Formats: sequence, structure tokens, C-alpha cells
Amino acid sequence: MSVENQNSNRIFGLDFVRATAILFVVFSHIYYLIDDKNPILIALSGLFGYAGVELFFVLSGFLIGSILLKKYVENQFSKKELIVFLKRRWFRTLPSYYLVLIINIVLVFIFQYPNESIWKYFLFIQNLYQNNITFFTESWSLSIEEWTYIVMPLVLFFGGKLIDNKKYAFLFFSIAIILFSHLLRFYNYQNNQVYDMETWNSNVKSIVFLRIDSIVFGFLIAWFYYFKKEQLKKYCVYLFIISIHLFFLQFLFMNLLGVEIITSPIYFHVFYFTLSSLTFALALPIFIFWKKSGGIFASITTFLSKISYSMYLLHYSIMSVVVKFIISELGLNFSKLILISIYLTLTLSFSYILYRFYEKPLMDLRDKI
Repeated sequence: MSVENQNSNRIFGLDFVRATAILFVVFSHIYYLIDDKNPILIALSGLFGYAGVELFFVLSGFLIGSILLKKYVENQFSKKELIVFLKRRWFRTLPSYYLVLIINIVLVFIFQYPNESIWKYFLFIQNLYQNNITFFTESWSLSIEEWTYIVMPLVLFFGGKLIDNKKYAFLFFSIAIILFSHLLRFYNYQNNQVYDMETWNSNVKSIVFLRIDSIVFGFLIAWFYYFKKEQLKKYCVYLFIISIHLFFLQFLFMNLLGVEIITSPIYFHVFYFTLSSLTFALALPIFIFWKKSGGIFASITTFLSKISYSMYLLHYSIMSVVVKFIISELGLNFSKLILISIYLTLTLSFSYILYRFYEKPLMDLRDKI
């Protein structure tokens, strides 16, 4: 996923969250690469993939929410500023996305994937209100991000005309969007009940209008960081402890208690996402105040953080698919460990190339415009 951050202002804790998130996501697709049907590995892959994306959502919400909040409360949120914000946001995310999308479209015709919905990917509507994703499967989360950063500025822009106090208007509209998304999921539950995880993944978890709140939770953390920074710093450890307990409650104990989509559909349709977003949002403050670190650990973490967006775009639908295809066509037979090592080396290398020679130059150009 993407970030709005300059090297001189990097917060190491946020780099750590970003690096952790991308490692979670990459791990979640390893089972596909090695064709492993082990149910434990598949279950862990699902958990890590979900956690990684949710971390990205909350982190991105905090970073972009902080930018919007500053402009909003300082009365710099005119129509012109709104357009500038959107331009800068799109300059950051769209060039790499469209480049990788074009590569994916080439693979569609090479591997003969279904291609009737290709045009929807260019507008980020492939999973707007129903799932039309037939390739480039990780793009579902990018659609949620892009639409959130259209919806929220517009809500704040027009809502600001109704509420003069910008401090509490930002908080009010953020909470309102969270509640609205929660109610939309309840409405969807009443009218489109599903009872298997595959359908849940595609028709609930991945639908834009049902998931915007997952990013807006990061806006709430941005609000508390801006207006209640000392209190947030004082209690960040306690919030992290609560987050850990909620994580184990949701992803371990409830499973042990037999809470499943068949037995508890309303929980998985409605409350699962709200609780998840709250869990990861509460964990974020402790990392916001982790300003610096050093040594090889810090260098690796910062490197992974910088290439995380490129890595997210490339790692699955391109790298994993192509590596499997080449090895199959050449009739090569590697051990799982060697195959994973080859895949990770290639993924890191191509992600760095995309970042260094395409993503970063465009970002540098954007900052000069």
C-alpha cells in the first residue's frame, strides 16, 4: 500500500508496521506458490493476509487522515486544496498501479483468464458494489483505498459547510462514516447472507462500500494524535495491550469456541470487520511514538517499508504466477525451501527496481510540481 512520507520525516515505528504488513501479505500467498494443501498453513495464510491488509488500511488512514486533518482544521480545505490533495494522492498511487495493471492484462491473454471486466480495473470499480475480480486479485484493497480518499475529502468538504467547528466536525464525520459502513454491512447481511468463507471473501470482505470504515479508523487515530497527543502517548502501551487481547479474542478464542460463519453469520458479516479495525487501530499509537531505531534491523525494515507498495503490486498476481509457470514449463523440480527463496529474491529485486526507477522518480517529480 502507499504512504505519504518524506525520508527526513520518517517515523521508524510506522516503517516497522508497513514492513510487517507486507511480510504478512507475502507469506499469505506462499501456499499457492508451493501448492501446499496443509489446512494449518492455509488457515495461517488467511489470517496473515487479512492482518497484513488491515494493518495497511489503518496505517494509510492515519497518514492520509493526518494530512487531511491538518488542512481541514487550519481552514486550508478550499475546492482548490481538495483538488491538489487528490492530484498528489493519485500521483503517488496511480502510475505504479496502472503499470502493473497493464502487465497483468498481458498475463490475462497469455494465460487466458476471463477478461470481460478489464475496463473496470482502470476506474477501480471491479469490486465497488459487487465482485468482478477475475485477475490481479490483490487490487481489491487498492480500490477500497482509492474510493476512501475520494469519499472522505468530499464528506469533509461539504460537511464542513454545515458544522463550523472543524475540530469536532472531522471527528463527527469520521465516526459517522464508520457507523454508516457498519449499518451497510448489517443491511447486506439481511439481504445477501452467505455461509461459506470463499463467498464471504469475495462478496463481503472485498466490497468497497462495505469496507471504507477500515481505513477511517486510522482517521480517528490521526485526530487523537493531533489534538490529544500527550494523552495518546501516555496510554499507548495500554492501548497496545488491549489490542493484543482483542486480537487473541477474535482470531483464536472465538475459533476455539466454535464461532464460525455457518453458526454466527451476523458476526462475520457485520461485527468481524469493526472489531478487526478497532484492534489494529488501538495497536498503532505505540508505533507512532517509536521515532527511531538503528543497526541492520532498522536498515532492513526501512528498505522493506520503502518498497512495500511495489512489492504489494508485484508479489502475487505477477511474481508468483510467473515463477510457477516458468518452473513448470522448464520441468524444474526444486525443494519448497529453494522455490520460496527464489521467489522472494526475485520479488524483492523487481520490487526494488519498480520503486527505484519508476515509483521514486515520479514521487520526486510530484514534489517539484
